[in-house]
Amino acid sequence: MSGDLESWLIANYGQEIPKPGLERIGHYLQPLLPDLNLKKITIIAGTNGKGEVTHRLSSAFNSYCTWTSPHIDSLTERFRSEEGDISLSKLQQLIQRAHQIVQEKNIPLTYYEFLFFVFCLWAQERNPDFLFLEVGLGGRLDAVNVFDADLVLLPSLSRDHQEILGNRYEKILHEKLGVLRAQSQLISFLDLRYLNERVGKKQKDLGFSWLNLSDLTLEAKAKLNFTLRNQLLAYAGECFLKEREFRSVDCVFDEEKLKFRGEMFESKHRYFFYGSHNVDGLRKLIQILNNEEYNKETSRLMVVAFSKRSQKDLSTMMSQLLCLKNFRPIVTSFHHPKAADSEIIKSLAEMKGLEFVSDIKSELDKLDPTDIYLCGSYYFMSFFRKNFC
Repeated sequence: MSGDLESWLIANYGQEIPKPGLERIGHYLQPLLPDLNLKKITIIAGTNGKGEVTHRLSSAFNSYCTWTSPHIDSLTERFRSEEGDISLSKLQQLIQRAHQIVQEKNIPLTYYEFLFFVFCLWAQERNPDFLFLEVGLGGRLDAVNVFDADLVLLPSLSRDHQEILGNRYEKILHEKLGVLRAQSQLISFLDLRYLNERVGKKQKDLGFSWLNLSDLTLEAKAKLNFTLRNQLLAYAGECFLKEREFRSVDCVFDEEKLKFRGEMFESKHRYFFYGSHNVDGLRKLIQILNNEEYNKETSRLMVVAFSKRSQKDLSTMMSQLLCLKNFRPIVTSFHHPKAADSEIIKSLAEMKGLEFVSDIKSELDKLDPTDIYLCGSYYFMSFFRKNFC
């Protein structure tokens, strides 16, 4: 293994393109499952909020391994324990070991599956008390579903990756709930009554336990924005794993900002980073920015760039930008393997009557010091911070 680690992975395992299925990864994890299934296992599914819930929950424990995806700045982000992210040298060592096993078995794995195999080797070696596993895509056919979850957390559900999961809520929910076992505890925070009714039917069929946080009073829910809901869900999960009674009034909300979720960086301008990579995520962000706290008389600047998505989703997200109050939205593009095509973005922006700027750095350099909100793709957040901050 030499050169850039990510380039090496792509050369040997291809780009990170979804290919759902458990058969391939099952060949490699079967020897590890007897040991790892003895751990307390939490699987975090859903559309938005998975990463925040995962990190909020795991931080409440002292012996754990956490798997998240995708990574934004470094591969090491996917592998976290109570000591922090895995070291690059340790990750390289584990990758070499896993790659040798794959060569011997000669059963191909995808990029995502290979890294999850690496994670499982690491978890077996560290022998933690808890495993926290964020679903990459869907749930039922995601690699994390080789494990039998003690706890499943479901923060949200909306339409995303429709080419794989379908465009009907019923089918998407079926994929998410596929990680449940009869002995699992489900804790969810879904708004739509229709979805909760479907979860109730699934509970009768499978027999799992269920705590439905949407049963909170309307007054209580009205006080919770999306990130506070995620914190409450993580707290409920903590109570279950620590065998404590859950009472929503006991939750102490943390104002600390997670990476790219309200972070601020100050140089000439003050930059506020708000990752919002899909239709539902951007909609929730705009609702927050339009509320009284942000809705001030002075106009602010929002710079938005997108990852590769369907043209329909990109068009919908640009329409959402038109709903912003007291913000001047600028659409731009950036250089990254997962960035949306610049010409498509420019064309859609012009169709919607939105301002498109290809050289965003030059545009911002012309401005007097001001507050600038950076939104959209998490890869854009990382690209911008590395190159312009």
